Amino acid sequence: MNTIKKIYLGFVLLLGSTTATANTIIDLSHQTPINPEQLIAKLISADYILLGELHDNPHHHQTRSQLITAITSKKYTAVVEYLPTGQSVRFSGSTLHSLEQSGFSPKAWPWKLYEPLFEAIRSSGLPLFGSNLDRSISKTIFSGGPLPSTMESDYQKSALTSDAKRSLEKDLIDGHCGKLPAQYLEPMFKVQRITDISMAQVMMRHSPAILFAGNGHVRNDYGVPQVLRSLDSSKKRVSIGFIEEERRDSKALTELAKLYDYVWITPSIERADPCATLHFGKSESSK
Repeated sequence: MNTIKKIYLGFVLLLGSTTATANTIIDLSHQTPINPEQLIAKLISADYILLGELHDNPHHHQTRSQLITAITSKKYTAVVEYLPTGQSVRFSGSTLHSLEQSGFSPKAWPWKLYEPLFEAIRSSGLPLFGSNLDRSISKTIFSGGPLPSTMESDYQKSALTSDAKRSLEKDLIDGHCGKLPAQYLEPMFKVQRITDISMAQVMMRHSPAILFAGNGHVRNDYGVPQVLRSLDSSKKRVSIGFIEEERRDSKALTELAKLYDYVWITPSIERADPCATLHFGKSESSK
């Protein structure tokens, strides 16, 4: 039995543990369901694989940990949002301790959720590199400071189309529940773009590579795939958004086809309304 077939059977067991309708892979170019074996065949032909997530959904991390095992017949590098750029992990002792030595915060990225993903990366022997902006760079950009010299050229080369720029601005506003003070939009836009460029640069330095990051970072219109398309167009990219069952309908899938190559639909989870507790100070919103 070949490797892909073995992994496929493992996915059958995984998917069988929940409702059949709540674990579906959709090929968005054709708007048709495919099975894990078909998806894996597409992935292992790519130079860059981008796997999204909703950060708080454990199904997304568990499913991606299964995918890691399936696609390591090709020697990829794991590139993650959860560690700062320039940090590589050398595992020794516990996985969590090794990650913390490289800047991982189990408070920012709850270990109970992310443990299956990192244990799969470790078990598969993938080299592991961080790709997120250092906080000092984010703060400098947010306060109006210059872009890092190592990213300024790539920022210009990967400029967004007007439509993509509007989409990112809308998502930043919506992501802050419509409460984002106007003066914060431009610096947040720049931080998001430079973060995506940072992730793309790490992937290009360590190609072939798999990125593990939030769904916003793996979007084809304004995320890391757009940067890779602008800077390294000869390489093949595959982007997968991970969404929840409650978003399954034909209209939603049509819109998602503009953002990803595939979506993996998992069970939904219950969560509190994040907008209920999000507030900006009066002094900030009136500036």
